[in-house]
Amino acid sequence: MSSQGHLAIFFYTTSRHIYQGIMNTKRLLIFKDKNNVLVEVLEKKIYTVGRCSSDDIFLSSREVSRGHATIYFLDNSFWIIDGDLKGRTSTNGILINEARVYVQKLHQYDIITFCKGIEAIFIEYEGDPQSSHVLEELIKNITIFFSGKDVKEVKFSDSKTEVRTLASQFQKSQLDDLTNLPNRSAFLARVRKSLEFKRKIAEEHQFSILFIDVDRFKMVNDSLGHLAGDQFLIQLAERFKTCLRPGDMVARLGGDEFAILLDDIDNLNEATSVAKRLQKDVAKPLQLEKQEVYPSISIGIASSYLQYQTVEEVLRDADIAMYNAKKTGRARFVVFDEKMHQKASELLKLDGDLRKAIDYQQLQLYYQPIVSLKEKILIGFEALIRWNHPELGLVNPDTFIPIAEETNLIYQLGIWILNEACQQLKIWKHNALIKSDLSISINISSKQLSDTRLIKSIERILQKYEIKPGELKLELTESIAMEDSQHTIKFANELKQIGVPLVVDDFGTGYSSLSYLNRFPIDTLKIDRSFVSNMDIPNENTSLNITNSIISLAHSLGVKVVAEGIEKAYHLAYLKQMRCDYGQGYLFSEPLDALSATDLAQKGLDWPWKF
Repeated sequence: MSSQGHLAIFFYTTSRHIYQGIMNTKRLLIFKDKNNVLVEVLEKKIYTVGRCSSDDIFLSSREVSRGHATIYFLDNSFWIIDGDLKGRTSTNGILINEARVYVQKLHQYDIITFCKGIEAIFIEYEGDPQSSHVLEELIKNITIFFSGKDVKEVKFSDSKTEVRTLASQFQKSQLDDLTNLPNRSAFLARVRKSLEFKRKIAEEHQFSILFIDVDRFKMVNDSLGHLAGDQFLIQLAERFKTCLRPGDMVARLGGDEFAILLDDIDNLNEATSVAKRLQKDVAKPLQLEKQEVYPSISIGIASSYLQYQTVEEVLRDADIAMYNAKKTGRARFVVFDEKMHQKASELLKLDGDLRKAIDYQQLQLYYQPIVSLKEKILIGFEALIRWNHPELGLVNPDTFIPIAEETNLIYQLGIWILNEACQQLKIWKHNALIKSDLSISINISSKQLSDTRLIKSIERILQKYEIKPGELKLELTESIAMEDSQHTIKFANELKQIGVPLVVDDFGTGYSSLSYLNRFPIDTLKIDRSFVSNMDIPNENTSLNITNSIISLAHSLGVKVVAEGIEKAYHLAYLKQMRCDYGQGYLFSEPLDALSATDLAQKGLDWPWKF
């Protein structure tokens, strides 16, 4: 800090001991130059910062001549104005956090630069006898810091512009239009100040960020309409506010994402307690369009205990933790840790590698046979993607498909799979390498389901490779199908119009009712492998009964059934007894590359498996 300026603070109000007002005050200005630290308790409506010389300032609780800046109480906040209330600005100006400002609302830990070497920090403080020594120590050892040039300039349009108008304009720029909560910009600025306060003034200062994502918000929007979706977010925002302490901040980052700053916490347990309280209060039903809606939220928590350097790092890790919360089943909260950071770094590298994988021909389709249990013949293949990573070897799709969905690379990847599978089917048919009526099943994700171009893309690819519509089947997991059932029904009907059958995969693991089956124009159900594998458990009849019920109901609706995960001969025996149509699993074959699949298909009726 420059040594040229020095403090010359004159109080026109009754003076008192520096710490006398600290116990109950809420707002302080702590001034500092090279040699002095002085504290002013802000209790008046207006203060003038004047100049004794080019290097000295004074503070008055009334308007005086030679005003360098004005501190004005308005709408329960203090604002600082360059110059006076009549619109006259100072010669040298004032800075907040190194950015020139003309009218600015003061926020926690704002640094105000008045002239050479003289600065002040604005602090909102709720003291008590037990913690007053903390503030005394802070004032004793304070080092003024800068929090970055993140404050926008708000200029006077003319000398008659009123402070209230300027304040209103600035405040609106910091608020979300829908919920009236602070917006992303305001939230980042506030967290940045808290982070810098910890790094450069009080190392023991701790805070946590709660990154919130509303579960299944798209379903509310799509089923009840966007106006209802807006009301949904507004009501949730009000609930968030009631769960917080004075001084905490909740903001809407955009869409259905919110964030909360829990400032000045004692430990991480405070953050997890707030997360639990939020999830409990949010879970209460809301009335929307005369319907009861049961909200839930997924929360990621990042804490300053990890010694962050930038606000972007904190928000990034809270976002990663939130994503992990969603993966564990929604309506959960997860606290970010170093292992998560390492995993996120690995996934980030995989994302970069995956973008190159298509061009570098590192992706490959494998084909797992689907067998008719009655006729004992091959009736088709399921195409499964694999990634031959140059360093990691064969990467499982469970690892890279979620990355592709997160980065929207899934659209490009999905089209590549469709092209590759249909091209292989054409090669097989053209060279008479397989029976003409064999089909290929391809998995699609929730992101692809929302792509309005998908149906046209399928039609174009079928024409390109001269594939009959029934020879291509699309598989959709039950959970994805039921996430937005109305959209799924629409998609299934569009598929039916172009002759492409829809297969519901992993059936029995989702939350749908079997009665929904007659609403979906589906061709086939695939029973989840967990039911088949549980047939191994002695005296376990539940899986057998569920499997039998699914098969019977599906048949009554004219729907075929495939059982996945068949690995043992007695699995096959049970399923044949239940009249299951088709089977798939390692008892028949593992997924094969195109050459091996061709060899297996050509065996035809000489199928080697013992039924």
